[in-house]
Amino acid sequence: MSRPIPHLYAVILAGGSGTRFWPLSRELYPKQLLKVLSNRTLIQETVRRVRPIVPVERTFVVTGASHADSIRMQMDGPSGVRKEHILTEPVARNTAAAIGWAAAAVRRMDPDGVMLVMPADHVIPDQAKFL
Repeated sequence: MSRPIPHLYAVILAGGSGTRFWPLSRELYPKQLLKVLSNRTLIQETVRRVRPIVPVERTFVVTGASHADSIRMQMDGPSGVRKEHILTEPVARNTAAAIGWAAAAVRRMDPDGVMLVMPADHVIPDQAKFL
């Protein structure tokens, strides 16, 4: 059984333009917001997958301004991500900039924090092996 790991923070990258999974995904509805293999969206699956080792108060999502409202709706509820932990990029830069911004947020909360950075749109069939 997995338990939360002290000082571990989950950073979920939920940017993207929705072009790689066309025609299902679109610019305003990228693949992380799609229900692909279950009744949960890919980002909901990602949050759920990491929950045994990273509690909600140590989980961040980085997303673009065009997806922020949809991401907030996806993360609503006790098992989601706190609204103040959804980092909305004012201008899309790149993966390194998103990770750097999240690193600064983690460092402010916990100078000893370590980040687990994951994309919001991967499918991991064996959760136990992942953990």
